[in-house]
Order: sequence, then structure tokens, then C-alpha cells
Amino acid sequence: MYKISEFSKLVRVSARMLRHYEKCGLLYPAEKDHFTGYRLYSVKQIPLLNKIVRLRDTGFSIDEIRSILPNFEDANFLEQALRKKAVDIQAVIALEQSRLKKVMDMSTQLQEGDYTMVYDVELKALPEVKVLSLKEVIADYSEEESLWEKLYQFVTENNVPISADKGAYSVYLDDEYKESDVEIEISLPVKELGESDNGFAFQRLGAIPLAATIKFAGSYENYGYAMEKLGTWIEENNYEIIGNVRGVALHDLKTTTNPNEYLTELQIAVSRADDK
Repeated sequence: MYKISEFSKLVRVSARMLRHYEKCGLLYPAEKDHFTGYRLYSVKQIPLLNKIVRLRDTGFSIDEIRSILPNFEDANFLEQALRKKAVDIQAVIALEQSRLKKVMDMSTQLQEGDYTMVYDVELKALPEVKVLSLKEVIADYSEEESLWEKLYQFVTENNVPISADKGAYSVYLDDEYKESDVEIEISLPVKELGESDNGFAFQRLGAIPLAATIKFAGSYENYGYAMEKLGTWIEENNYEIIGNVRGVALHDLKTTTNPNEYLTELQIAVSRADDK
């Protein structure tokens, strides 16, 4: 038997971590000296400890390790657990890559000067628009692009005549900002209404008598700048928001892939606060 300090050196795991594994119910001492209270470990425990360390280094949490250990020798169970962990890690990598891009973009802006172009707020009436729409709940905002792919595929397969010069609409339907399970309706202006089919709806986007609108150029990362300016204008001019935010891409989504060429207008139905 080995004291915890001796066992720690043998297995190259700190005594602090061995105590942590004990507290979490993963690895108990083989014995405890009745007279001194010293924790004693056996070399027969090394294979179990090696499994714990391997799972920990692979990214599994304590709770996950606790559920996996009893089934470690079940190849199918372990394979499924590893595949799930791989998916989780890929999601983390994608998130970190997105954060890295934002860091690099911000660094570039600092070096080259802020190129964000946000135009002045314009108050105007918006006419009714005939559209082909697709409404779905998606995992998060990053999946909106997949909706556009579906919509354009439907347009192509059904030879739907669209009015590309009028932009493309995105309406965010949730009552508040959500990190996940986001309800979005996207629309393309069409020349004539057709037959709705399997979630693809021909409809009319109703006219908005009064809307506060703002345009911004460049990447969608500039959305925050535009919304800040728009929200400030609405408050300072004593208006109230009475509808959902509608984004209009004033560029061809099918052909424009350079974010620097994007031009987007945000539209929000408003009313005078003092009219109520």
C-alpha cells in the first residue's frame, strides 16, 4: 500500500486531485489507516485511475465520467459517448473560431480605422409587399443562412418569379431576444402570388403606416451599431415600438458574398408615444 503522497508520485496525479476524485465518488482509497487516518492506495487501482485521467483529458466532466466508468468495457456504449463528446467539442471549436474572428476583425478595425457606416434614421411609410415566405424555429441565429438556401431552392425548382430589386426580408418573431430556438420568417418579394406548399407560403406583408428605419453597410456584425442608433432615435424623439424588427437585405443574397458589399435596412413599426 502507498500513502497518498507516494501514490501521487507513482501515478503522476496530484494529491489534491486524488482527494477531489474521492470526494466526487470516482476513486476511493483502498484503505485508511485506523491509527493515523492516512489514505492508502493500491497499485491495483492504477487502471481505474488511468481511465479517469483519460476521460478527463478527453474533456468529459466529472458527472460524465461517473456515468461512463461502469460501462467503460462496453465498446458500443463508449463509442457513443465519444461520438457525442466529439460533437460537443466541435461546437466549442466553432464558437471559439467565431470569437477569434471577431477579435481579429476588431483588431483590424482599430488598425485601419472604424469603417462602419450607419446612416441616419428615416421615418417613412412602408407599402404592402407580395412575398414568398418560409417560417421556422431554428437552433440559433447562425442557422438563418440554411433557411435562405431552402427558400432559394424552392424558388429555383418551382420557377417562382421574384423581384430581386426589392431586397429580401427577415422578421424575428420572438417577443424578446433568445439565444436558442429562434423563430424567424424570411421572405422574397414576388411578382405574383402563387400556391403555398409545405411550409412555403405566398402572402402579403402588410403595409406599415409609420416605421423608423436605418441602413447600415458592411458585415452583419454592424447590426448592433445600427440598432443602438435606431433605439436612441426612437427614445429621443418620443416614439414607441409597436412591431417586430424587420431586416431587409438590399443586396442580392445569391451573388453577393463579400460582407463589405452588404447593405441592410432595419425597419420597426412605431407610433408617437404621446398619441396614446
